[in-house]
Amino acid sequence: MADETLSAHNAHDLMAEVERSRESAARLLDSLAQKVGASRAVRRAASEMQRAAHYVQAHSVKDLAAGVDKTVRSRPAAAMAIAVVAGFLAGRVLRSR
Repeated sequence: MADETLSAHNAHDLMAEVERSRESAARLLDSLAQKVGASRAVRRAASEMQRAAHYVQAHSVKDLAAGVDKTVRSRPAAAMAIAVVAGFLAGRVLRSR
């Protein structure tokens, strides 16, 4: 019985951490979208980042994982390019702090 209680507590802690991570990702996307701003292409990228942030906020972790899996399987090259750009932007934001 004690093991079940401990496991339930650990699962709850894990889900809380996943939720905090999801919210943090949404805030990071919003922050990136606000920092980016001048040209039409940049404004479009910022708009897409805001859209992604709203999607992250509105959907569960399970929905997010299913969407990422579907996207990567249907367009692996585009997914890789997006991952590279997102990593670059996140690195720039984190380095500027």
